[in-house]
Amino acid sequence: MRISEVAYKALQEDAKKQNASINTIANQLLLAYAEHDRYLKKPGLLKVISPLYDKLLNAASDEAIVEAGKSLGPGVLPSTIISMTGELSVPGILDWLKRMGTYSNLCDYSEISHGGKISVTMSQSFGPKGSALLASYLDSLFKTAGKQIKITQLRDSVTFEV
Repeated sequence: MRISEVAYKALQEDAKKQNASINTIANQLLLAYAEHDRYLKKPGLLKVISPLYDKLLNAASDEAIVEAGKSLGPGVLPSTIISMTGELSVPGILDWLKRMGTYSNLCDYSEISHGGKISVTMSQSFGPKGSALLASYLDSLFKTAGKQIKITQLRDSVTFEV
């Protein structure tokens, strides 16, 4: 594979900063593209810097945030999940959420299996409005897939069980 000199220098610089090899950094970037970023292009999804995201959340009313979350569930994201995983199902949604947690920097995803169920916690640093948006989005997304979930919403996290 050939890469530009500018790209190679950036890889060298980041490898040095992270005390890693250029191959490791390149692999991380390629994996992020393969598992997440390439799917953002199709529906016009954006990467947004967190201070802007935070300001937008805080500028909106609580009602507008809940409505925005509700509209995301049946909106463009189900087709993105289908293109990534092959179906709009609970496992497909969980895969999307894991990828979102890994690559978007908007939230952290963790899951625990117990008693045949999976408990998922998504932590975020945007406060109550960030949790409200996430909870509303998750509720709407799972309903679109035909699954009802119970959501526990805290200031900086949302937990649900499937």
